Amino acid sequence: MVRTNSRRLKAAKNTAIYAVLRILIILVKILGRKFSLWLARLLALLAFHCAAGERRKMEAHLSLAFGNSLTDKERKSIGKKTFLNIALNLVDAVLMERMLRKDPDRCMEVENPDIARRALERGGGIVFLTAHLGCFEMLPPRFSLLGFPLIVIGARIYDERLNALIARNRRMFDVQYVERDNDIRTIVRGLKEGRAFGVLCDLNTRGESREVPFFGIPARTLSGPFKLALKFGAALIPIFTLRGPDHRQYAALYPEITPEGNSLEEKIIFSMQAYHRLLEEIIRKNPAQWIWMHERWKS
Repeated sequence: MVRTNSRRLKAAKNTAIYAVLRILIILVKILGRKFSLWLARLLALLAFHCAAGERRKMEAHLSLAFGNSLTDKERKSIGKKTFLNIALNLVDAVLMERMLRKDPDRCMEVENPDIARRALERGGGIVFLTAHLGCFEMLPPRFSLLGFPLIVIGARIYDERLNALIARNRRMFDVQYVERDNDIRTIVRGLKEGRAFGVLCDLNTRGESREVPFFGIPARTLSGPFKLALKFGAALIPIFTLRGPDHRQYAALYPEITPEGNSLEEKIIFSMQAYHRLLEEIIRKNPAQWIWMHERWKS
């Protein structure tokens, strides 16, 4: 009986979350970007003050990462701005199809795309290594519009309705979306065909992982994409986007990671460390753009 009630309560909670999200998506599309961004600011401030548990996690993680270099006031300020950026980026994630069809260069400026073009010309495909910075959901459709044949991978969401909603959003503009637990052969085939494969590599995960330093602390990190690139000769290219003060997204590609080491394992670890060093450098310069409520060092 207790388990039945628990399942019913969980199902009711998931239905409520889904209903609220659907209403918010409809409102954002009706109200337009300017008013929705204003409303998102208000909701973000409300969420920050109400979500005491998330605030505590953010402050704890900021303390781990930055030590005593941040004051309590600075940690609180970064936490508040983090909530704000997440809310603003969600608005853009909802509206990105409309925005990209109207003026892709205006909503996301891309720096150094020739790095990826040269890699595609060589053959062997690309593994784009990205992270939860800026409106990362906008990266796949933006690069598809630039002419890159793209596959993206993501984790399956606990609620089927939410999962379908996210998957539908990720498949726009001819992007192929693959769930993390599905057949890996789709990705291998895509790389052999010279396609680009995009993946978020900055979270604690259940998949094949290795521990590498992140802000000097060992962090369990998804290693499959690095291994795939090395096994099939794909280019490893970091790419991150940040939200600018003008509310545009600024995506930048960084030079290919050149693996070093005598064995496959050494090359995997070297590549993962190189990715994390770059990501850490970007986060240090833009701390409020990363999701500090995520339990990155949980494992």
